[in-house]
Amino acid sequence: MLNVYFREWQSGRLQRLAYLGYYILLMVIAIVIILGTIFAVGATAKLMGGDVVATQAMLMEHFGIIAIIGVVGLMIAIILGQLNIMAKRIRDMGLPALWTIIGMIAFSIILNILFPAQSVEVSTTIVKTAETTATTTTQTTQNPIVQIFDIVVFLCLVLIPSDTFRKERS
Repeated sequence: MLNVYFREWQSGRLQRLAYLGYYILLMVIAIVIILGTIFAVGATAKLMGGDVVATQAMLMEHFGIIAIIGVVGLMIAIILGQLNIMAKRIRDMGLPALWTIIGMIAFSIILNILFPAQSVEVSTTIVKTAETTATTTTQTTQNPIVQIFDIVVFLCLVLIPSDTFRKERS
């Protein structure tokens, strides 16, 4: 499985169903890692007496740089795995993988500049035993145009058959 994600950078090919399976597997692995981290911090907070903020401060103090390096390393591994299976799928369709990915990234950057992310403020009230505490949370959402571009790229990778753009050699 790791060979599919991290080997054959220059020559590998991946058909539609295989691409979809490896894409879903990569996303499930990423979600499991994120949820596992959240549950681990929550369980540690419960063991430490229930104060989540103090537990997060203690974990950051003891494991801060190691945790940051680990998270960055996992993010880089997931991004490289995603780029590799995307390149293999693009190569299987008959397009040059490197230039197609560079073009998609450039177009995505242009879309993000032209249509920046939107910030939405959400106010929530938390009621504790005798006092009320109001907190404000800012949530950033991606612009719908950028989301549509991402969906179109994914659907093209999944739905376009193998060798569609490959030139026949006589």
